Amino acid sequence: MRERTEQEWIHLLKESKELNPDPEYVRKTREKILSEARKSPSSIRKRSWKTIWPTMMAVCFAAVLAITILNYKAPTPQPLSSTYSHPEPIINPIEVNKDTEVFIYNTHSRESFETKEINDYNRKKNVQTVAKSLGHYLKQESIPTTIDDTDYTQLLMEKDMDFQDSYDLSRKSVQNAVQAYPKVQLILDIHRDDAVGEREKTTTKIDGKNAAKIQFFVSNTHPSYEENLKVAEQLDRILNEMYPGISRGILKEGERPYHNPVSYNQDLHPGALLINIGGVENTLKEEERTTKILATVIKRALREQQN
Repeated sequence: MRERTEQEWIHLLKESKELNPDPEYVRKTREKILSEARKSPSSIRKRSWKTIWPTMMAVCFAAVLAITILNYKAPTPQPLSSTYSHPEPIINPIEVNKDTEVFIYNTHSRESFETKEINDYNRKKNVQTVAKSLGHYLKQESIPTTIDDTDYTQLLMEKDMDFQDSYDLSRKSVQNAVQAYPKVQLILDIHRDDAVGEREKTTTKIDGKNAAKIQFFVSNTHPSYEENLKVAEQLDRILNEMYPGISRGILKEGERPYHNPVSYNQDLHPGALLINIGGVENTLKEEERTTKILATVIKRALREQQN
């Protein structure tokens, strides 16, 4: 620790509390000085007083310094600012709501809408926007919902990982959600269809207005996939009963032209599903109409499960 300058000591003296010596100590010291002074000739007494006075001032100054040093407190270290940039990319912390019944996330976070290019990215018109819309309507239906808004595509780029590794990242969030939310019934990974030029397949009319169609995807690469399939069938049934024509049905992994050995996190929870809402050419307004519909269907499904 560096030594204080003379100016700093003076400042400490000015800011320190006034010294209040014990009165008895002052009286005895005064009597002793006077007694010694009377024993000396007047000329010596004058010189003695001139000698003693600076000494007393030095003693007082030393006392003040001692008290200041003893009372000095080092400044308490302040916590790092919340804007501190972590050297490694991290998954966004999720607010814990123990009553959460629906957990929503987007493994392919930058899948966008209102475009004819599969890889186009729009910051406001993507699946994360749709996830937030669904969460909003679920909360309006009094369903406790948590949304993981982690941009997994951004994490892939920061970690220099391949696109097919997306589920390695989102899987950690789902594992955390299963542990954090004991009441969770549905874990929904929201996507959109990437079929270009097939808007008629991803769009329908509900009450005279265009709405994006819904398609469920179930992976059959894990032993308990039938539990996930059962949940998808329930949601599909209710959709067809309440809003005929809005469901595109259930797509099973073996029915696709390509195959991926991962389970798309569906092995982690029986209510984990992948849902395509609309396609690349659907508008955000059409997506929003569908999320409102899906929220009412989810509410009915959860109530059925409780009975």
